[in-house]
Amino acid sequence: MKLNIDSKLNSTRNLLQELGNSVSNLVNSSPDILEDPGIKSCLQEFLTVYQEAVQRLENPSFRIATIGTTSSGKSTIVNALIGRKIAPIEAGEMSGGVLTLKHSLEQRLIIAQTDDAVWDTGEWTGLSDEDLYQRIRTVMHSYHDVRKKRECVAPQITACIPLLPACDTSLLGLPQGIGVELIDLPGLKSVQDRTNLATIQKQVNKAFSLVALDYLQVDDDHRKRLLEELKKVVEYLQGRTDSMIFILNRVDQRGADDLPISVRIDKLREEIKEVLSLPELPDVLPFNARLLYYAQCAWGSEAFNQVSQIDQETRLKHLKAMFQDCAGVIHLNTKENRDLKDWFYKLGNRVEDNDHINDETMRTILRYSLEWSGGKELWDRFRVRVEESFAELVILPALLDVFDNYDALAQVLTILIQTRKIYNQEQVEQEKEKIAKVRQGLQGNIKKINKAFKIEIGQLIEGLKTDDPQIRIKIKQDAEKKERKGFSEIFDAVSNVEGDLTKVLIVPVRDSFKNNQGAFELRDKLQEVISPPLADDIAKTYDDVSRRLSQFSLQSEHLFKRVRADDDKGKKQLERDERHVRLLYHTMRKAITARAEFFLQAQAKQFEQALESLVNEQVNRLKICLSEEDFASSINIEKAAISDLYKKLSQSLPTLPEKFFEITDTIEQKSTKNTEVVGQETKYETRTKTENEEYTESYEDGSCFKSTKTRTKTRPVTRNVREAVTRDITEEVEYVELVLPSPDLMAKQWLSGIEKGKASLWDILLEWILKRLDYVSSIFEESVDDITNLAERALQQQLSIIEDDFEHEKQFWRDFEVQKDNVTAIYDKLGEDFRQS
Repeated sequence: MKLNIDSKLNSTRNLLQELGNSVSNLVNSSPDILEDPGIKSCLQEFLTVYQEAVQRLENPSFRIATIGTTSSGKSTIVNALIGRKIAPIEAGEMSGGVLTLKHSLEQRLIIAQTDDAVWDTGEWTGLSDEDLYQRIRTVMHSYHDVRKKRECVAPQITACIPLLPACDTSLLGLPQGIGVELIDLPGLKSVQDRTNLATIQKQVNKAFSLVALDYLQVDDDHRKRLLEELKKVVEYLQGRTDSMIFILNRVDQRGADDLPISVRIDKLREEIKEVLSLPELPDVLPFNARLLYYAQCAWGSEAFNQVSQIDQETRLKHLKAMFQDCAGVIHLNTKENRDLKDWFYKLGNRVEDNDHINDETMRTILRYSLEWSGGKELWDRFRVRVEESFAELVILPALLDVFDNYDALAQVLTILIQTRKIYNQEQVEQEKEKIAKVRQGLQGNIKKINKAFKIEIGQLIEGLKTDDPQIRIKIKQDAEKKERKGFSEIFDAVSNVEGDLTKVLIVPVRDSFKNNQGAFELRDKLQEVISPPLADDIAKTYDDVSRRLSQFSLQSEHLFKRVRADDDKGKKQLERDERHVRLLYHTMRKAITARAEFFLQAQAKQFEQALESLVNEQVNRLKICLSEEDFASSINIEKAAISDLYKKLSQSLPTLPEKFFEITDTIEQKSTKNTEVVGQETKYETRTKTENEEYTESYEDGSCFKSTKTRTKTRPVTRNVREAVTRDITEEVEYVELVLPSPDLMAKQWLSGIEKGKASLWDILLEWILKRLDYVSSIFEESVDDITNLAERALQQQLSIIEDDFEHEKQFWRDFEVQKDNVTAIYDKLGEDFRQS
């Protein structure tokens, strides 16, 4: 395997050297060609990238990026793989920024100067491992402390130290002279802004990826959550799924009643394949990083067959930790072998007694640790993957600029050769006329093609603004028919932004209001998706608002509270209530915008691919300007112009404005008037009052013997009476009323703002696309102008050649063309393993 990599690298180096020498010989055979400024410029650009490629392949480096899900023990894995305690190991989320570990026999630490860095930056030499560890740990702690208060660029740390896989080349199967780099990348919780995400994406894209998962998260209850996080980690960081190894760390935590590890891993492999849309089942290795970490650090970074440089104090420190923290693993792996069990038991006593542990004993410990931890299997898999990925990850990136620049150089030389094949003055004049026609028609044709293409793209974006599924299906089908790569993902990007913002921001805040959750609980949840300062701001405003809303009454979807207009204290309270709710909206808008930018940055690869697809389509249409029958010529301007165009093109990413989503609200204060009872008053009034009065009446009774009797009767009597009367006093009272949205209505308004913002997002993407297409058109026009100028100069020279020593020149250019074709053959051979037709 090592021979295969060595052979491929040496073969590439030799072919590259041969290409450079052949180009030099070609130029030296006719130094006059350098008199033309177009060819001179093209040659100089080729020689510049050629020298850079030679340097990169003289000192190539194989990069391994470690990424992982939350608390997967990633930094412990890194330290286990390099044989040194360098990457900070903490119980919580510790990794911050990018820690690059480069192989070097002299120890150096470089902390790059970044914007707003509050930690020490610069370069240090002669540091011990402990000094390195503490300095890196301090920087990461400082970063995490700062990002709690404000956003800042994450630290970029490079530690140059002896690395185990470079000292022991058999581990990766790399030949001597090839560098090794490990890049320890932070978890997603430490990266919630687009600037830092973009930095990490660039690192991952150039490296082989080692993905760490946590065994405690693969049971049935947690596995779905783990896979969702894994999908985000890989997609957001843009890891290369074609060159990944997955590690299931902490398998020593398996309980006696758990499913067999093989069953768990088989399930996991199937689900990872499905979740990440992998073409085949991935490698998922059971691993115990802690055991390997202690054992490997007790040995150091020297090769297995060399003398360890670790002092006894450090060795015993790691071995004591190993026997304490990994006792269960040792017991599990020695219980069937009494002799081995006794050996480890006695060894543990020796370590406890601070006995000297020699290298031979240490080699035995390390051999078993590699076997039991999964380390041996990991290095075996690494070697296979290194051979598969070496050319693509190490060799090809060094050659890409060489390919583009040689293409451009070869085409301008071809232009020169083609003009030298014109053997009469009449044909020269005809070719000059054709080139003049190209110049005259070019600008109009470019504008016409560009305008038509822009209209088409504009209509496409307008269609995407609608949520009509039929229109979207048709747009997708048209894109597939035109082979526009990456558009399947970009079509859904805006909807995915909306879904993400709803799930991770709006729903948590709304539910916190409805369930009366604590501010700290909300903050902790939001810190997983937005920067700590933003999460803290939302939690604070939420806390203020939630306490105030309890004083409001709910009517339909609104909350009401009112005070009398003459209640100055009450009115000030209402003003404070309103201010805090508006502040909540302002903070949510900032968070929504920041999260949207971050989410879109995670999709940057798809956006770039879709844009590149459009650019290629545009270039194909622009070729029409040069391949129409009217412009048919023996001089192939088209190929030369297109080669020159691709050499000049550069990439750019979409940038969202600071205030992207305009969120409206229904917060309002209004005055109302009510007629109300404000008191009572009592008055004395004289009233005429009629009452029934009793009186006695005498009468005679009997017919013969009459007697006098009395009887009681009533009669109405009218009197004037004075009495107290109490009446209500009423007045028109003015109130100030504050109307606030309920939590449900707040969520609807935030969603409405996002919905309105979606159309703006498409407009921003359209503007980004159109700017790129305008740039391509201008560069195309510039390239055609450069090439036609070259052709005209060459034709003018050809007139002189025809008039002078024509036969001698014909033979010279025949020989020159053969030489140039020989150079191109070397170039084709160099690229045949890498370039697709």
